[in-house]
Formats: sequence, structure tokens, C-alpha cells
Amino acid sequence: MNAHAASAESVSSASGTTSLSARTTMTSDPYSSSSRDGPLAPKPFVQRNGRTYLSDPMLPYPLPVDLTELHRQSLRTLLLIQLFGAPVCSPSLIKNPPRRVLEVGCGSGFWSMMCHRYYKGRGHGGISFSGIDIAPLSPTSISAAADAPRPDTDINWSFCNHDIRVTPWPLPEDEQFDLIMAKDMSLAVVSPHQPLSQDIFNEYLRLLKPGGTLEIWDSDHLIRMLRPHVPGSMPTGDADELEAASSLGAYVLSANTPLSAPLNSFLIDYNVWLTRALERRYLSPVPCTLIGPALHQEPDLVDVRSRRLAIPLSEVRWERKGANNPDAGGGTSDSETKGKQDTSPKTAPRTLSAGQSALRATALLTVVEQVQALEPVLREASGKTGSRDRQCVV
Repeated sequence: MNAHAASAESVSSASGTTSLSARTTMTSDPYSSSSRDGPLAPKPFVQRNGRTYLSDPMLPYPLPVDLTELHRQSLRTLLLIQLFGAPVCSPSLIKNPPRRVLEVGCGSGFWSMMCHRYYKGRGHGGISFSGIDIAPLSPTSISAAADAPRPDTDINWSFCNHDIRVTPWPLPEDEQFDLIMAKDMSLAVVSPHQPLSQDIFNEYLRLLKPGGTLEIWDSDHLIRMLRPHVPGSMPTGDADELEAASSLGAYVLSANTPLSAPLNSFLIDYNVWLTRALERRYLSPVPCTLIGPALHQEPDLVDVRSRRLAIPLSEVRWERKGANNPDAGGGTSDSETKGKQDTSPKTAPRTLSAGQSALRATALLTVVEQVQALEPVLREASGKTGSRDRQCVV
């Protein structure tokens, strides 16, 4: 059995100043064309193969916006909150709650609701939450029923229905935010090296209060194999992070963590088709490798920190037998080790607890459901389109 892992990253950055330098850019990116400067389409949704998608053909976003996908995203949010231990990663926010919070690409506003509950449970109130999204999915959006109840009646929540590709955003600059959360935006915003991505990043900085925090949570979309390894030594603070991840059945990713392409032919095809489909939309299949460097290039950000975790999607053989065990798979061959003593460090065999197994099963479920949601673009990228492709505007 091979370990196939989905990776997640959280990046926290503190803003020291909001002054911006002028930038002049040119692009051939179709997703930054002048069509995005117009009003939202009167019929924002389209049905394809029984799933609801945004109807704007210029949007790079490939996922549905129906209830099934909202449930998957909510489950993914809960999974990440459990992995990171809180709905925020910045240590300063744990001790000093923000007063004004902006969730970019908020969808249903589920993360804001969980953040509100987190701080409320610790006796912190009076926090104002705002969300911005092109899809009117929030309970307070214009598409919601007039009598639709809020999940949390005491949350101070406002929603702005806006295409974030159109800048500046219609949010008051005189009321800047202590925390801006951009979660799972890698399929909605083009890769960091594209000019449109820089425009959106400039909005983060414009709206972020001096001394405020920008958090970016995202996941790589390719499925890779986690090879047998022994976690290296880490500083005291990072060692606590390593222990916390291990207790959940996850692994802290570093530059030395061995990842490789999967051996399963179906996963190989999936990775190839997904890469092809996303690159056509100027999206990255591995955004976690790009987010950190992009933040470090911003002179207005200070104290940039990153946490990367890998979650195997099942129990793996080398865990049961111990990393670097010759029978664990993925290590050196008999011909390579014959005649010399193995002095490499080993880890003790481990058996997953019920909680660790449940976390990995949840991660697997969200990955499988995302593959199903991406079916139309995967079929197109693979050349396997057929009579199933049906659509109607709603």
C-alpha cells in the first residue's frame, strides 16, 4: 500500500504598513479581460450534469456552488480547524482577538461562523465579521429567502456580493480590518505570478489595518505519495507542532519531507488531467508551493510564517512497520544495503487510533468529492467528453 497524501498550508503575515508602490503590468490572461469590469450576470448559475456552477464563462473557478459542494467545503473547513487547532493560526490572534474580520471568498460564511463560535466560547464578543464573494450564497445575500434564519443569530455579519477580480472592492477603506482570511482561494484566483493576482493582493494590503494579520489557508490539489521518513529535529516551538500533528495522524511538511508521484495509474491520470485543466485557467495545481514565496516578496508584510501539513488518505504500510524498515516499502533495495550496516534512524511501528483514522477518512471523503465536482473539467482535459455534457441556465 502506498501513502497518498493531501497537503494543507496556512500562512500568517502581519502588515507593518499599508503604503503601496505603483505597478504597471501587461497580460494576455483571458481571465483578466475587460469583461470582468461589467455588472454581474442576471442569471449567475448554470446547471451541468445535475450540478450548479457559476455561469460566467470568464471565471476560472471550476467547482460547483450547490449544496453538495458547500457541505464538502464546510467539512474541509472543520478538518483544517482540527489540524491547526483553531480557526486562526497567528499566535497573536489567539491571545488578542481581532475586532473586525474580513473573509474573502466566504461562500456560505461557514468559517466566519466557526471563528465567531471559537471566540465566543472563550468569552470574547463584539467581533464584526464581513464576507465578500461573487456567489450570493450567504444567508444574508439577496438570493436568500427573506425569512431565512441565520445559523448564529448573535453574529455581527455583513455580506458584499462582488466579483473580487474587479478592484477596488466596495468596502470602506476608513474601516480597515484586523484580520483578513483568504481560505481555499487557489481555484478562484489565478496563480501569484499573474497580474490579476497582484491586484487582489493589493486589495488585501489596502484593507488591512497597520499591524493587522493576513491569513491564507489553502491545499495542494495534486495527490502525491508520502515516502517513508523520520521527522527531523525541530526547534522547541516547532517540536510542539510536530507532536500535535502526529497525534492527529498528520505529518509536518518541510523541505526534506519525501514526496513523489503516485504509483496508481488512475491517480497518475487524474493528476495529469487536473494539471492540464487548471493551467488552462491560469490556476496552480500546487498553490502551497507558491503562496509563501509570494508573501515574502511583499515589502509591506512582516513576520511571515508558514505551516504545512500532509494528511495520508488511509493507513499506510510503512507506518505499521516503522519508517526505514526494509520491509516498509519505498526504502533502499537489498542490493543497495548488502554488505553495509544500516545506521539510519528508525521510528517505532504505529497503529492509528480511532480519531486518527476518522481524520484521514474525512480527508479522503473531501478529496473524492472534489474529484467528483471537477468531473466536467477533467473530462474536457482528458478528451473523454461525451453525451453527458448537458447544461441549462437557471
